[in-house]
Amino acid sequence: MIRVRFRIHQHRQLTLRDVLVLMLLPVVLLTALTLGRARASAPGSPSSASATLGVRQFYLTKSTFQAGEARTVCTNGYHFASIWEIADPSALKYNTDLGRTGPDSGGGPPTQIWLFGTSTTARGWVRTGYSTWSSDTVGQANCSAWGTSDGLAWGTAANLPSNWTGGEQDIGVWNTEVRTCNTSLRVWCVQDDSAWRVFLPLVIKG
Repeated sequence: MIRVRFRIHQHRQLTLRDVLVLMLLPVVLLTALTLGRARASAPGSPSSASATLGVRQFYLTKSTFQAGEARTVCTNGYHFASIWEIADPSALKYNTDLGRTGPDSGGGPPTQIWLFGTSTTARGWVRTGYSTWSSDTVGQANCSAWGTSDGLAWGTAANLPSNWTGGEQDIGVWNTEVRTCNTSLRVWCVQDDSAWRVFLPLVIKG
């Protein structure tokens, strides 16, 4: 979404030249923004292969980390995700370049990961929105707001369901659980807000 705001301070009567400048300025600005976005999505730019304009992206890290590292491991342009930012994966685009994938994940996130012939749940640390807490209550546990990797503290992890037979495993519902903060898990990352906001103060002086 592109938001453009103009503020014009008029100190004298506008001339024909001034009117022409005002008419051309939006065209020049929108052209520059369009070219900039085209360059950002060109092949070879970071994470561009799965870039989709207007759709926020997320991914599950390929490597695992203890909870105290979770806030710092997402790549530039992404941050450690709150469950409420990724609660509806159908509204997001999974970045298959940056994120872990599975044999049947296609363009979406994996539910299971195969490593050296062993299957493991595609689980990752996730922010809860709760106060600083380290108890073992799922949805509240957050390793003291992700400031510790202490084995006596707890954090919340989430994964997408791989069993669709009903109940708590229903499609579209994240499975959540607690793990001790010294457990090495992947991390859910989500793209920063990339809304365009442009403010151009335009002052025409005689």
